[in-house]
Amino acid sequence: MKKTWVALAVAGAFVAGTAQAQSSVTLYGIVDVNYMWEEKPTNVGTSTSPRIVQESLSAINGGHQSGNRWGLRGSEDLGGGMSAIFTLESGFNIDTGTSAQSGRLFGRQAYAGISTGMGAVVAGRLASFSSGTGSFDMFGRTDPFATGFGLASLGQTFYSANALRVDNALAYQSPKWAGFQGGIGYSFNTNGTEKAPNGENTSAFFSAVTWEGGPFWVSLTYDQVQFADSLNRDEQRHLQVGATFDLGPVRLHGGYANQTGISAVGVAGGAGEFIAIPSQLPAYDNASFMAGVSWKLGAFTLLGSYQWSGADGQSYTTVPGGPTFNFDPDYSVFAIGGTYNLSRRTNLYGTYAARNADGSLADNSFNYKQLALGVRHLF
Repeated sequence: MKKTWVALAVAGAFVAGTAQAQSSVTLYGIVDVNYMWEEKPTNVGTSTSPRIVQESLSAINGGHQSGNRWGLRGSEDLGGGMSAIFTLESGFNIDTGTSAQSGRLFGRQAYAGISTGMGAVVAGRLASFSSGTGSFDMFGRTDPFATGFGLASLGQTFYSANALRVDNALAYQSPKWAGFQGGIGYSFNTNGTEKAPNGENTSAFFSAVTWEGGPFWVSLTYDQVQFADSLNRDEQRHLQVGATFDLGPVRLHGGYANQTGISAVGVAGGAGEFIAIPSQLPAYDNASFMAGVSWKLGAFTLLGSYQWSGADGQSYTTVPGGPTFNFDPDYSVFAIGGTYNLSRRTNLYGTYAARNADGSLADNSFNYKQLALGVRHLF
């Protein structure tokens, strides 16, 4: 059970019926630990002369189904249907007991705002509506794996759904009206404190709308990142469309993403981390697709999905006037898995996922296999 402390009226300190008596703070979190086997690309050369080989690894890991976290969320009833709200959420590594926040205390979420019957307005560090995580997620339902489970996650090919978070953000999310819900936000600098002049900040616009009616659910998200002038990079645009359809215990999942200005793909070690010709790889556009299913059988839920990402292809040279090479990062991800509920708050899980390269990535520098068996507990 979540542990909730309610601020009680202290005799002589508060007047009965004041708003303070309606304040609350909740401690919550997720603890997720697993055994993982991987066969993945590993650089056994140097950064300037890489040699990629497939290596296997067995390890105790954490945060596979859901990132390990603890947090505080609170609210105060201000009267008239208005409440003050806040959330502070921090990630950690259960296998080592270390922080997973790269110097941040509350790196997953840190915001405060006002909630009314007309919606919520918040400011701080936020997970975007498209991110598949956070308090204001409006896209994660698209993925049978709920954008978790490591290599199985939709974030492997839908880049905004890879837990996109932004600093210095202001956002509004509406309530649901006739099945519709909307959200719009803006980050004044996506990473770190804002600087002068404004052109030296990387800003982001993010938005979403969902609709649910009967067995149908549909989501549309759009994110646009405008890089700081000194980075001399084209802006990125991510359009995501997701949908589910319920057939009794079976839910069908589908998604499409159109993404422009992508500047890197995973080669060794995960998404966004490449080592082969790092500085010369050109930005590219791509389209990604996902089809999946989730099937509830009592305490069991069976999961499966297939993703495919196809790039438009670009050419590059390693030196001015040198030979021209083709960069065409096409790849697919296949995943199966399942969960078993031991209780309302605790479940076992197992997943297997494989990433297979095509195009200019079709060698051992990109293929990846991952098996995980674990347990997750919510508190």
